[in-house]
Amino acid sequence: MRKYELVIIFVPTLEEDGISEELSKITSIIEKSNGKVLNTDTWGIKKLAYPVKHQENGYYVVLYFDSDGKVIPEIERINKINEKILRQMIVKSNE
Repeated sequence: MRKYELVIIFVPTLEEDGISEELSKITSIIEKSNGKVLNTDTWGIKKLAYPVKHQENGYYVVLYFDSDGKVIPEIERINKINEKILRQMIVKSNE
């Protein structure tokens, strides 16, 4: 099992309940593959460096989790087709 960090930028118009719902979808994918979510860090709404999908701001969330590498392509696939997510990035964590 490796440690990963997933940074997600949601559309800023999404409410707290909507963000919780979207995060629960992602955590269920991780847990189905025998992974474990370690921590969720919510940064809130921040100004983007440049407009993304006609949005000037985004709601940032960082998700720390343990998993094998097989779940990463599935998370990326699901996040790319989700219209509520502006950007996402998964990196291996050294911690």
